[in-house]
Amino acid sequence: MSCRSRIFDFSALAGLLAALLLPASIQAQEQPPLEAFAMRPIILDVDLSPSGENLAVVRLPGQGENYVIQVFETADMSAAPYTLGSDTMDIIGINWANDERLLVRTRQPVEVPGRRVGYNTPGIGQPGRVKTYAYKLLSVGFDGGRWVELPSKSNIARFVSETVVQRLASPNVVHRLPDEDDWVLISWFGSNDVGTEIFRVNIEDGRSESLLQLSSSYFDYRFDYDGDLRIRSVVARNENRIYMQYRLKDETEWNEWLSFDVDDRRPLSVLGFVPGEPNQVYVLTAQNRDTEGIFLYDMTAPDVEPELLFAIDRYDAGNVVTACISRACIDGEEDPRLVGFYFVGDAPQIYYIDEEAELLQRSIDAALPPGNFNSIHDRAADDKFIVIQSTGPSEPGRYYLLTDKQQLQLIGRTTAVEPEQIGDSRVVWYEARDGMMLNAVLTLPPSGEPPYPTIANPHGGPQSRDSLHWNSSYWDEWPHLLASRGYAVLQPNFRGSTGFGYDYFAAGDRQWGYRMQDDVDDGMQFLVEQGIADPERMAIFGWSYGGYSAMVGAMREPNIYKCSIAGAGVSSMELIEKEEWNYRFREMFQRTRGGLSPIANMDDVNIPILLVHGDRDLIVPIRHSDLFALELERRGKPFRYEKLIDAAHTVDTLGFDHNMQFYTALFDFLENDCGF
Repeated sequence: MSCRSRIFDFSALAGLLAALLLPASIQAQEQPPLEAFAMRPIILDVDLSPSGENLAVVRLPGQGENYVIQVFETADMSAAPYTLGSDTMDIIGINWANDERLLVRTRQPVEVPGRRVGYNTPGIGQPGRVKTYAYKLLSVGFDGGRWVELPSKSNIARFVSETVVQRLASPNVVHRLPDEDDWVLISWFGSNDVGTEIFRVNIEDGRSESLLQLSSSYFDYRFDYDGDLRIRSVVARNENRIYMQYRLKDETEWNEWLSFDVDDRRPLSVLGFVPGEPNQVYVLTAQNRDTEGIFLYDMTAPDVEPELLFAIDRYDAGNVVTACISRACIDGEEDPRLVGFYFVGDAPQIYYIDEEAELLQRSIDAALPPGNFNSIHDRAADDKFIVIQSTGPSEPGRYYLLTDKQQLQLIGRTTAVEPEQIGDSRVVWYEARDGMMLNAVLTLPPSGEPPYPTIANPHGGPQSRDSLHWNSSYWDEWPHLLASRGYAVLQPNFRGSTGFGYDYFAAGDRQWGYRMQDDVDDGMQFLVEQGIADPERMAIFGWSYGGYSAMVGAMREPNIYKCSIAGAGVSSMELIEKEEWNYRFREMFQRTRGGLSPIANMDDVNIPILLVHGDRDLIVPIRHSDLFALELERRGKPFRYEKLIDAAHTVDTLGFDHNMQFYTALFDFLENDCGF
């Protein structure tokens, strides 16, 4: 949807916006239908053209449909947009290549030969068909003219086999070349043996040339503002170390630079080059400290101690925040300027070091509802147009267009669910049984009185975390879906979670199913003690690692849960160690992963369990749930199994029908098998 803009002073923005955001009170009090949650995000992305003359919106036209791209003239958002896409095109992302053409990322389901251990094939290690997705990168005029595949298949066929192209190819734009308006750099990730190839590609006709091909030992390539490859990482398997290499501006020789031990897991991540300093970079690392900080490194003086620019206690730093405001900067002719540092505490935050940028952020925050994270999602030259994304603990997401810092209009919302319908979230800290203090997100239902039926919802990863932030993904949607039905939901950041420093993270080493699982249970017991959770109505539900945790949660004794819901869960530690998703060097990082294998402890299952898995999952193949279900059936254990046909591991592959199948089964299971 689009709205006609209203012109007013920026200082008066907050007061005049209130009417625009006021929800319908009757609608807000109603329980949102499952269909509202089952739909994919109504708006997937919003992107301004470099000049700001056009705005591209990836929008869902209706439930069960594929995304389309709508291109509006920013001068008149009420005018009918160009609409790009088709019923057979699954669009998953966009970027402007220049003012005339868009880059469009799509995917399509494919089946290719495969025989890797544990895959979704007829038997372990036996030849069969692997169901997966192929990804394509396309170029198109903003008016819908001339679709071009990048690079064209005829060009790619010279470098890698068609099977690799179909099965593992994942083209990504790594640089929009500043001096060549019709050319971009694209990385093409191949198989274990092929590694990664960098192409220079023409967006008008798909012509391409291979610039370099790197073996599977190389990864994490960094290009400077001019499009020159300056930094790369190489894994030394025999040493169990990762080395960073660099070359100085306008030089060809690679130099050894930084390194870290894989088992130590204090990595160094190059965030970007320092504006105006081609041989200086920002690096994120926790070396010599507990939480990750942002350091300034000078590659011309590799032996000089780096300068710490930003770090805080308790939480890891995240990234640098730069502003690219002038047209010359947007076109790559000038470097952006550093304005602040991003991190996630209880919620996302930016620490500003630039007064002008901070003043703009304060004005935006004053204009929008309090408690939300309002980020500058995109901006055009001289800030003529700014796209703002607003999300919060109970705000699924809204996009706004700000013109001349005075004129604000709502572009659209990511869901049809009102904040008042889904409850509120807060951060809690609790003490584990061994004394470790743990962080968690607690979401309470919008109505009713405690104690509530309560669900533990451990996150995936497990190297990730939950926070007070709804990023329009279904990972964050599930707690609010459950809260809208009267459940309290606890998302524990168990030991092994990231974002809270090295000690918090390393405490999870080889604790799968042990102390990491204790942390989940301890969080639920904390809610019981606080009078929030009803001890007779508690369940556990998770996806990926969270699905593994839900499987283990069905085996605890004494068991505090009445039932378990395991989505895309790891059932066999032996299988997961061998699977193809551990491509390239990832097996090195598994030395710190270990613990209880659910498939080896099937006799201990003592509560009903609902299994959910997609048959195109290549990260945790569906065989994990197939084997678990088979062993449950052999033992006469109570379970249900929902197979999601044509769904993969990541929840963005779950369409409307998948979600309706899953959510219908979920609430029927909670009501009838769990007795909630």
